Amino acid sequence: MKLKTPLKAKILFCSLFLILTACGGGGDGSDNSSSTDISGKAEAPAGVVAQFVQREFIYALADFIFKPVHSGITGLQPVGGATVELIRIDNDGNQVGAVLASTVTSITGDYSLSLPTGVSLAGDLIVRITGTGTTSMSAMVVDQAVDINPVSQFILDKFVDDPTLVLADLAINEVVALNGKVDQFDLTATADLSTMLAQLEAEVGHFLNNEVAVIGATPDDGTASAAVAGKWNIVEFDLGMGDSETIQFGTFFNDVFAEEVIITNDGNGALTVTDGVLIVDAFFNYNVDNTGPSTNTFIYHEVSITSEGEEFPAAIDANGVISVASPFEEELETVDTQVDLDGPDFGWRTPPSTVLLHPVANDNTYIINAIEASVRFETTDTNNDGVKDAIDPDSRAGDEVFMDLTMLLKQGSGMTTASIDGDYGWVALNINLDTAPPATGIFDSTVGLWNFNGGTVSIAANDQDVQEVTRAVTSPTNVTLTPSQFNEPASLENFLYSVSPTGIVALDPTGENLEGYANADGSIMAFVDSVATGSPDVTNVNQEMLMFVKLGTAMASTLNGTTYKLFPMIIGMGQDGYSGIASLSNGTVVFNADATTATIDGTDRGFSRGSDVSQVESIVPESTPADVFTVDSIDVNGAISMTTTETALKGFVSADGNLLVMRVYSSDVNGDSDIGLVIGAKQ
Repeated sequence: MKLKTPLKAKILFCSLFLILTACGGGGDGSDNSSSTDISGKAEAPAGVVAQFVQREFIYALADFIFKPVHSGITGLQPVGGATVELIRIDNDGNQVGAVLASTVTSITGDYSLSLPTGVSLAGDLIVRITGTGTTSMSAMVVDQAVDINPVSQFILDKFVDDPTLVLADLAINEVVALNGKVDQFDLTATADLSTMLAQLEAEVGHFLNNEVAVIGATPDDGTASAAVAGKWNIVEFDLGMGDSETIQFGTFFNDVFAEEVIITNDGNGALTVTDGVLIVDAFFNYNVDNTGPSTNTFIYHEVSITSEGEEFPAAIDANGVISVASPFEEELETVDTQVDLDGPDFGWRTPPSTVLLHPVANDNTYIINAIEASVRFETTDTNNDGVKDAIDPDSRAGDEVFMDLTMLLKQGSGMTTASIDGDYGWVALNINLDTAPPATGIFDSTVGLWNFNGGTVSIAANDQDVQEVTRAVTSPTNVTLTPSQFNEPASLENFLYSVSPTGIVALDPTGENLEGYANADGSIMAFVDSVATGSPDVTNVNQEMLMFVKLGTAMASTLNGTTYKLFPMIIGMGQDGYSGIASLSNGTVVFNADATTATIDGTDRGFSRGSDVSQVESIVPESTPADVFTVDSIDVNGAISMTTTETALKGFVSADGNLLVMRVYSSDVNGDSDIGLVIGAKQ
């Protein structure tokens, strides 16, 4: 199961997202009421607890470099002479009652104080120092060693921001474990507290949100784990970017993946996820080399048809949310020792992560929206035998970042073509890249409606609407855009389809067999496809993901007052060469009572670059108002269209109302455009 994307050794670059994860398991938060001394160090950027106006919203990933042999935060300065207050807070982070104890930091920022009698370590107990104005910096008192710094403040903020948590009830050993993971990383301080908190949000906010969700989840009583056990099919669409630290070289990559997985119930909420039969794993790098007198582009494309047979430990909570944790990994490039006599040139370090699988209300579908990253290093010969055998942590070579949109569909039993019957709305996201200017990049998304009937698919005239963004360039580093919209020619088309007993759906629209999966009740289908041309060198590659939902017949009021959690995959391009890949963290769309408007809220996540060979950077979320869309139409079959001044969403709601599938497209006055696929799960 590709919950952590395998590194494409020999291909290209890696990158760093700092990921904070917590060990699972169980503390009981037991009373520790005997007198306890706590101590630590207070540190802040420039030694000052002060907020400044944030001037930039994009930060280089290289600012977060992890070296597990070290620990701490580089670039922070001691906060001397500051008053440290021990207080209780409520679940919103507000002080409750009087100050319980206080002390003053030394010139080196160190402090120590004793907990009053009857006061024990707890998630709602904090130490706080206050700087200029009302600016403060705090840390949760869940251990006897409590440092106060921007990371401790960031972690506290994440717990406070989760409205489902009761801070006093948190298992302190799990919070300690979460804090302990920070010690595996070197964090580089920024100029001031506000920019460092913003950078932490960009780099680790998504992952920390997942960890906090796992810590605060209600344990499974055996019901959810029993229901999820069985065979599933996974369909995944990954987008990513890579860069180089030393040369003008960059890459854009895409991976499409479809495979069977088996989920085993191990009891007490524990699961094992095992790889099964693989349909396709197709990967490409679109590489731009600007190191010579002219810019060169080339495509690497590979297709795997063999499953790796890996097992992943997982856990499920009472709400059916599955979490899969991956540990810190370090691996070297795989080489042919008969050819590469001096061993591998590169190796990778991948931080630990936790991926959450969110259930859809029909109980046979899960959605994943995750960000992954690695750092690429040069290698070194540690035993002087002439063969490089280890990563050189001081020789960072590049960054690699991935974002994926994944569907997990439970297999059916005894399914036939009759299981896939009626009208289905679909949305596709397509990547089509070639190496010959002027057309070096086309990103498009199609919205369509097909009728499945007894083994034949019928497509009505003008029922496929396409939006595309084209890079028409003379150089791959000089981007312009050509957005367009058009309908398919007025024609009727019929082609065959088949359905296996477990829900493998085979389509034959143009003489080319396209295989994907349906869930057990046939309400959702997902496909990925990959086509490459050119030999021996690939000159064009086309890869896409297609999502289908079964449509109803009386859907006009289905969306009234409903809320959907959003899982987008969005590609952005700009006139200045800017490109980005983004999603939403905790994104939702909320329809008003009569579904005439819809409010979309959430935090941008993702990564970007200024040109094809620029350094990969994180997108730092800005505090912006939620977007209110006008719902232009909701048809009786579930087709929906909604717009703002610059953005349009078009797609379908499923017949059971549990899933939204939409295309997003936007273009602003500067010519910057976004296009993508958005899936929504009803809450």
